[in-house]
Amino acid sequence: MSQNVVLAHTLLGREPSPDLIRSIAEVAVRTQYPDTRCPRYFEALDQALRDEPPPFGTAEYGLIYRSLSVEPRWMGISLITNSEREGDGSRRLWSLAACSVDPRHQRLLKRHACDESRHSLIYLSLLDLTFPGAVSPEFRAELRQLSPGFTMRRELFPIPGSPYARVPTIDDFLQMNIAEIRTTVHHAMQRPALAAHCPPENQDKITRLHDALLTDELSHIAYTAVLVEEIGRHADPDRFAALFRKRLHDFNTITTEELGGNVFDCSVACCARRPTCRAKVGDPEPVLHQIGMGRS
Repeated sequence: MSQNVVLAHTLLGREPSPDLIRSIAEVAVRTQYPDTRCPRYFEALDQALRDEPPPFGTAEYGLIYRSLSVEPRWMGISLITNSEREGDGSRRLWSLAACSVDPRHQRLLKRHACDESRHSLIYLSLLDLTFPGAVSPEFRAELRQLSPGFTMRRELFPIPGSPYARVPTIDDFLQMNIAEIRTTVHHAMQRPALAAHCPPENQDKITRLHDALLTDELSHIAYTAVLVEEIGRHADPDRFAALFRKRLHDFNTITTEELGGNVFDCSVACCARRPTCRAKVGDPEPVLHQIGMGRS
């Protein structure tokens, strides 16, 4: 186990809290980009956490998760939902990468898309290991289609009809960053929940898969934080902070609605019904104008 993963394990052993959310971002940047500082990003994150305290940063959030996760059926459905969301996220990222005009941004987005494509399959492996034989072979074969199977060797292309087939903006990177932080909080809660269900002989395999997920999540938090910092230097400071606050507010709304349905990551179909969901992507220009970065 790498030193970075050991450090993250120590951090994630704590109950959800605003301090934990800040610490996750800090550890991610420090371990992935040790020579990089992100003062504007962290200042805006701290302000947003004060103004819009996230429900996923509370001890109650962890308590609700633990009370639901004792039910095997709920836990199994949760893993399938995780797989679905990772596959959907991979397709969004792939389209953004295909349309990026910055070679560095494109490479990072493509790597992120490939990671999430692989994560979709990892969650299905966690399902197999935690609940052996619970899914029929026919349904398991269908579930594999949740992953688009992207690899770094594959040539990029915008997915037809995708609202993400456009040049990525700071707003995209900011929303990715918040989403990955929330996913890391979920990851911390999921580890002990799966351990309570899985056969002892599968525990080591599950731990290795979770460590791989955690390593990637920290990498995604870090690179998006760095890009938000770099692009945000050209934005109006007050409007930049307001955008961060708005996007955290949006995620808080989504999270609260999910809790009302006893879910921790809604399905793609459910997500499509929410006007605040990040799947509802329109023209990014109005948002960029709000922070002083729109086209003149």
